[in-house]
Amino acid sequence: MRRSEAARYARWSAGIALLLAVGTAGVYLQRKWSQHVDRKNAPAAAPLNVERQSNGLTFSKVDGDRKVFTVTASKSTDFKDMDASLLESVKITIFGRAGDRNDVIQTQSCQYSKNNGSVVCSGEVQMDLQSAADAQKAARTGAQPAQIVHVETRAVTFDRTNGMARTDQPVKFVFPNGTGHAVGVEYQSEQGSVRLLSDVRFTLKPSVETNTKRKPGQLNAPREVQLRGASLDFDRDTRIMSLHGPAEAQTQNIRLSSSEMILDLDQAFRAQVFHAQATKDGQRPNLELQGGGGSSEMSADQLTAYLAPEGWVTKAEASGDVRGSRHTAAEHEEFSASKGSLDLWPRVSRPKELNLNGAVVLKTQTNHSSESRMLQTSAFQVLFSAGAAGQPNKVQVAQTLAAGTLEWTDAAAAGVAAPLTKLHANKLETKFGAQGRPEQLIATGNVQTERAIPGHALQTATAKTGTAQLLPNGGWSQMDLQGDVNMKEADRSAQADHAVLYRDHQTATLTGKAIVRDATTETTAPRIVFHQLTGDISADGGVRSTDLSARGGSVQLAPVPSNVTADSMQTNSKTGRALYFGHARLWQGESVLEADSIELLRATRTLNASEHVRAVFPQTPTPAPGSAPESVAKKSSLWHVTAGTLSYFDAENRAHLERDVVAQSASQKIRSAAMDIYFTHSASTNSPPPSGAAGAQQINRLLASGGVTVEEGTRRAIAEHGEYTAAEGKFVMSGGNPTLFDGSAGTTTGRQLTFFLADDTIIVDSENGSRTLTKHRVDR
Repeated sequence: MRRSEAARYARWSAGIALLLAVGTAGVYLQRKWSQHVDRKNAPAAAPLNVERQSNGLTFSKVDGDRKVFTVTASKSTDFKDMDASLLESVKITIFGRAGDRNDVIQTQSCQYSKNNGSVVCSGEVQMDLQSAADAQKAARTGAQPAQIVHVETRAVTFDRTNGMARTDQPVKFVFPNGTGHAVGVEYQSEQGSVRLLSDVRFTLKPSVETNTKRKPGQLNAPREVQLRGASLDFDRDTRIMSLHGPAEAQTQNIRLSSSEMILDLDQAFRAQVFHAQATKDGQRPNLELQGGGGSSEMSADQLTAYLAPEGWVTKAEASGDVRGSRHTAAEHEEFSASKGSLDLWPRVSRPKELNLNGAVVLKTQTNHSSESRMLQTSAFQVLFSAGAAGQPNKVQVAQTLAAGTLEWTDAAAAGVAAPLTKLHANKLETKFGAQGRPEQLIATGNVQTERAIPGHALQTATAKTGTAQLLPNGGWSQMDLQGDVNMKEADRSAQADHAVLYRDHQTATLTGKAIVRDATTETTAPRIVFHQLTGDISADGGVRSTDLSARGGSVQLAPVPSNVTADSMQTNSKTGRALYFGHARLWQGESVLEADSIELLRATRTLNASEHVRAVFPQTPTPAPGSAPESVAKKSSLWHVTAGTLSYFDAENRAHLERDVVAQSASQKIRSAAMDIYFTHSASTNSPPPSGAAGAQQINRLLASGGVTVEEGTRRAIAEHGEYTAAEGKFVMSGGNPTLFDGSAGTTTGRQLTFFLADDTIIVDSENGSRTLTKHRVDR
C-alpha cells in the first residue's frame, strides 16, 4: 500500500510541477508577446536629423479680423539645421480678403519653408474652387455644391505671403459644364483668379439637365464649345475667362478666332458671350460659319458672339471696319461695312438675319463667268428661312434699309469693256424663290437707272418705282419702271408712264403717253422702243412727230414746224433716217403729204413717200389781167397730187413722182407716168417768216412725162411730155403727137402745143416750124 501511495504521490507531484512549468512558460510568453506588441505599436524612432515631430498642425494668414487662408496638416516634422517642415495630409482653405471664397487645395505631403513661408507640394494636388455662399449652402443641406471648379495637377508651390499657388506641370480641370487641360497654372487666392499658363484646351458643355433631354440625332441637341489658346485667365467670382492668343472658340459649324478673347459665363458656368477685338499689331478677330450651302466669314475690329445655354450661337455682332465673304458653288461674295450683326436660328446655328450698317459695299462674283454685281448702301438686311431638317437654309429677302445703288457688270468679250447697268432707289429689295435663287428686285422711290455699253451713248432713266426680273446667278433680264418715267440717251430724252428695259436685246420700251425728244423733234406714241446698240427708235400704236427745227427738219415746205403722223415709226439717231409707215401723213404750213410710208433722211434732206401717195402743195396763182398785186398775195391755189411714189429733194426744191401721177388744181388736172414738181419760196406770206428763214414752198413748175394728159374744163390735151409754168399760167405739151381736144373748137395738133390759163390763147408749133395763134373760150 505504501508503495502504491508513494507512486501516486510521485505522479501528483510530477503533474503539479508540469503545470507550474507550463504556467511559468505561459506568463513568459505572454510578457514577450506584450513586449512585441508594444514595440510594434510604438512610434518609429525619430531620424537622426529630425528635430521635432507633431500631430495636427494649423496656421493661418489674417488680415485684420479676417482669415485670408488656413493651412492644416495631420502631421508636421521639423528637421535639424533646416528651415523646412514636412507637412502630411495637407489642406489649404482660402477665404480671400473679402471672405467670400472657400477654395480648398489638398495633397498628401508638402514641404513648408519657415524662411519665406512657401509650401511646396511635389505630389498630386487637387484644387476645389468655390464661393463661401456655395460652401455654406452645402454645409446646411449636406448636398455637394454644383458650382465647384476642380483642378488636378502636381508639383504646386503655395506662397503664403501673397497667397499664390503655382505649377508648371500639366493641369486638368473640371468646372460646371466644362472640362479641359493646360500646362501650368497660377492661382491667386486673394483674388480667387486662375491663370492657365500655356497650351490651353477645354470644352464647354451644356448642363446635365439639358443633356438628358437630348435624343440621338436630334437637330436641337446641345452643342459643345471647343476653346483653345496660348494661356487663359479665369476669375471665378465674375465668371470671366480671358483667353490669350492665338485663341479660338468653335462650335459645330461656327469658329471664332482672335489674338485675344474674353468669355463671359452665366451663373451655371455655361458659355454666354464671347468678346474679341483687334490687337495693337493689327490682328483682327475673325468669325467663320459653315453651312447654308457654303461657307462665310466676317472680321472686324471688335467681334461679339452670344450663345444660348444649350451651347449654340444665337447672334454675332461686329463693329469697326467690318469685312466678310461668302463662298458657294455658284458665286463668291465680299462685303464691308462699319457695323454688322448676324442672328442665327436657334438649335441649328444657321443664319436667320444679317444686318450691315454704315458705308455698306457688297460685291458678288459669279464663279463660272465674269459677270459680277456690287451693292452700295448705308443699311442692308438679309433674311433667311429656317430650313428643313438636314437641309441648308435659304435666303428669302435681301433689302436695303436706306437708299442704295446696285451695279451689274455683264460678261466681257475679249478685248472689250463689259456693259454696265446701275439701279438706284430709296429702297432695293430682292425676293428669292423656293430654291433660294433670286427672282425679283423691287426698287421703290427715286428710282434711277444707267445702262452703259462701250461704244454707245449712256442711257439713263428715272421713275417712281421699278422691278427687275433676275436670273439664277443674280444678273437681270428685264427692268420694269413705273410712274413718271424719264429717259435720256445722247441728245434724246423720253418720258412715259411705264418703261421696260431688256438686257439681252438692249432695248427700252416706253408705254403710256410716251414722248421722245431730241434737239429738234418731238414724237408721241402709245409705245416707243429704244434700241441702244443700233441707235434705232421704233414707235407704234399711232405716232405723231413734230420737227421744231428752224429749217423744218429733213425738208422745208414752210417756215413752220412740220408734223408727221403714222401707225408706226422707225428712226435712227446715227443715220438721221426716220421712216413712218401705216397711214403716214406729213403737213407743214399748207403743204400736206399722205402715203403708206414716208421716209425722212436728215443727212441728204430728202423725203421719200411710197404707195397711195397723196399730196397738197400751194401755188400762188398768176395775176389775172388788171388785178391788183396785193389781191394775189392774200390768196393762193392748192394742187392735189396722187402717185405711187414721191421723192422730195429739199436742196433742189424738187419733188419727183412716179406711177399713175395725177396733179390737180381747182381748174386743171394733169396725169402722167412720172412728174417733177419744182418749188420756190414765196416772197410774201400772211405771216412774216422767222429771221433768216425763207417763205413757204410753192409750186413753180411741173414737168410731166409718159402719157401726159392735161384737163381744163372741157379741154383736154395729151402728149408724151408736159410742162406747166405757174408764173405764166402756161402749159407746154410736146413729144409724141401733142393734141388738144376742145368740145367747141374741135381738135388741134402740132409738134408742140402751148396754151395759157390766163386767157384763151393757144400757140401751135407745126412740124415745119410755123406758129399758129388761136383763141379758145375757157370755161371757168
